[in-house]
Amino acid sequence: MDKKLTPPSLKEIVSQLRYDWFGKDVQQTPTVSYVWTADQFGHFGLGFQITFLFSWILAALFTDLPAWKTAIIAALLNMLLWIVKEVLDIVRERRRQGPLFPFNRRELWWNVATALFFIGAGAIVAGASGLGGVQAIVALLVMLVPATLLVLWWVKRKMTFQQVGLPFLFRLTNLCSTIERPDPGYRDALIALSEPPTKGANAPRFPHVLLTGTVGSGKTCLACGIGTEYAFRLGIARYTTLVKLFEAAVERKEDADSGHPPLEEQDGRILWPWRNVDLLIVDDVDALLVEPPLPKPTTATAAEATAKRPVDQSALRRIVFNQLAIVGIQRFRTRRTVWVVSDPSEAEEWRNTIAEALGLPVGDDTALPVIRLLRDEKALAAMAKTRA
Repeated sequence: MDKKLTPPSLKEIVSQLRYDWFGKDVQQTPTVSYVWTADQFGHFGLGFQITFLFSWILAALFTDLPAWKTAIIAALLNMLLWIVKEVLDIVRERRRQGPLFPFNRRELWWNVATALFFIGAGAIVAGASGLGGVQAIVALLVMLVPATLLVLWWVKRKMTFQQVGLPFLFRLTNLCSTIERPDPGYRDALIALSEPPTKGANAPRFPHVLLTGTVGSGKTCLACGIGTEYAFRLGIARYTTLVKLFEAAVERKEDADSGHPPLEEQDGRILWPWRNVDLLIVDDVDALLVEPPLPKPTTATAAEATAKRPVDQSALRRIVFNQLAIVGIQRFRTRRTVWVVSDPSEAEEWRNTIAEALGLPVGDDTALPVIRLLRDEKALAAMAKTRA
C-alpha cells in the first residue's frame, strides 16, 4: 500500500531554509525556495536602502527638517514608489492573460502584498532609525513576527512546487491556446483537475486526461500549468516523462523510521516519489515513436537509419502497455493523471493503451478524454506586446 505524502512540515521547512541559506549555489542549482527568500531579502533591502537615499536628498533640500520627520517622509515616498510599480505590474500581467483560463487575480495581489510588506519592513526600520538605534532595533524585531509567518506560508508552497519536478513554472492564465471544438466542458474540467481534493468537494469530472496537438500548441505548457496550480495549493504531484518513468521503476527500499517514503533524487533535484503522489503528469508519451520534423537525410547513413524506423506503432504501444503494467500504473486508477502525446493522429490509440493500463474503459471519452489544443496566434501576439 502506498504511503500518504503530506506537504512539508515545520521541521522540514526549517531544514530547507538552513540548506538554502548556508549552502553554496556554485555547488548545486539554487532551489525555488532559495530564490524566493533571496527575493524577500532584496525587497527588504530596497525598502531600507532607498529610504536612506531619499532621506539624504530631503536632508540636503530641507535643512531645517528634523531627522525623524525626514526619515518618515522618505519611507512614505519610497512605499508610494513601489505601490505604483506593483500596481502597474498587475496591469501588465492582466494584459498577458490567455483566451482559455481565468485571471488569477487573488494570487497576484497576495504576491504583491507580500513584496510590499518586505519593502515596507525595510522602509519602517530605516525610518525608525531617524528616532535612534534602539527604535530601529525594536522596529526590526516587531517586523520579524509577521515576516516569519509569511516565510513559513510561502516556503511551504515553494517546497511543494519544487518537489513536483516540473521543467518550468507556468500559470494556466498565461496559456495562449484554445481547445479544439466541440469542447464538452473540458476547460472547467481542467481547472478542477488542477485543484487538490478538499473535504466535501466533488471529484473532478475527468480525473484522467490526454493532451495532444501540433507542435507549439501548448501541450507541455498546459500540463505544467496543471502541475503548478496543483502544487501551489499544496497538492502532491509529480511530473515525469515516459522514459524517466520506466527508468525509475526500480523499487526503492523505504526508510523504516520515516513517516513517508524517501524522496527521489533526479537531475540533482529532490522530488516526490512518483508512486505516492495524487497527480501524475507524464510527458513525451510517444516521443520515441514520432518522426521528428527534420530535413530529409542527405547522406546514405542517415537515410538508412531513417528507413529502419519502426512503422508499426501498435506493436510498440503494446510494449509500453506491458511496461506500464510492470511499474504498477494501475494504482493511479482512483487518483489523477495527465498524459501528453505529440502526434494528434495517434491520440485515440494512445488513449486506449493508457486507459487499458490504468484499468479504465477503453475508447471511453468520459473515462480518459482526448483534449486537442490549438495554437492561438492572436493571443501570442498580444502577449509579445507586453514584453516589448
